[in-house]
Amino acid sequence: MKLSQGIENEHQFIRRCQQGDVQAYAMLYKQYERPLFNTALRMSGNPQDAEDAVQIAFLKLYRSIDKFQFKSKLSTYLYRILMNVCFDQMEKRKREMEKQNIPTESSYSEKPDLKLHLEKAISALPEKMRACFVLFAIEDLKQEEISEILHLKIGTVKAHIFAAKAKLRASFFESLPGELS
Repeated sequence: MKLSQGIENEHQFIRRCQQGDVQAYAMLYKQYERPLFNTALRMSGNPQDAEDAVQIAFLKLYRSIDKFQFKSKLSTYLYRILMNVCFDQMEKRKREMEKQNIPTESSYSEKPDLKLHLEKAISALPEKMRACFVLFAIEDLKQEEISEILHLKIGTVKAHIFAAKAKLRASFFESLPGELS
């Protein structure tokens, strides 16, 4: 059974997970591991942190699936868990760096590569703005889902996405070495 075959099948699938069906969890992991990793990587900028976030998110899902109340889609619930894990990781990293008096900057190198520049610009966005942008522009989630995942009002999600686009656009125009002049 594929997870994206409709609400009724998704409910059956979740019930299988709630009953401890290991095969259902394996299917869940197989379907969501890569998109969750990509989201976590864009949030953290670090592959190891992203992998850790995904593992922690799946562990938290395993521990809390019996509390799932079918008020949202399973993917929304899973992304909410992942985003909370990412926010916790970023806060922990920030505190550790402050203790060591290390400036909190992105872990990217300074290569003049367009994709790298975009990733660096995304990682420089404030946490909630980055989360909204990544979930909307990269993971292709609807603004209503993002609102639910991040526990933000829809207007706030729209504002974060708008502001993120403006900041990224400005970042690219600032970095161009007179090529458009």
